[in-house]
Amino acid sequence: MDERQDDTGTTKAHPQADGYVESEPAEAAQEEASSDAGSGETGGDERPWSGWSSFAEIQDAVSGLVDSALKTVGPTTGRFPRYDLVEVPDEGWRVLFDLPGLEKSDVEVSAADEELTVAGTRGRPSVPEGAETRRSECTYGRFQRTIPVPPGVDHSGISAKMSNGVLEVRLPRRAAGDAHRIDVD
Repeated sequence: MDERQDDTGTTKAHPQADGYVESEPAEAAQEEASSDAGSGETGGDERPWSGWSSFAEIQDAVSGLVDSALKTVGPTTGRFPRYDLVEVPDEGWRVLFDLPGLEKSDVEVSAADEELTVAGTRGRPSVPEGAETRRSECTYGRFQRTIPVPPGVDHSGISAKMSNGVLEVRLPRRAAGDAHRIDVD
């Protein structure tokens, strides 16, 4: 709290950065209360009116700001689609991508060097005429996710299957015999 002396030499507390005064010396508080008595104002113990009548209004305002910001960012910058990477002994790896509401025709899968890429488009479902969306947390539009491929994958044997909104990409392990001897000069 910042305390300063006024023109009369009386020490008074000044507001903090958040606008609230924690406490005032007894003399200053009494002096201020008596000067405010005729003006109809209340004492210094009340916090200033903030303009918000409830916490719900604050939540709605912040939610609206976040929603509008997310609409401009789009799904390509997030981590969509989410995936699980599972190692299967003596077989290789399976990558399970969560793609609710998508069909296999909506998805493209490619593998190059040390990366696996899943891309596609997720369309917004239609709503009845005259209906208004009040909240939208789902992502729609074009997406692409590239993840690193584990070492030792046989790229020629990679396969993909889509079922019930889950894309399963199988990454077979390269056979141990693929190594060859290198002569040192």
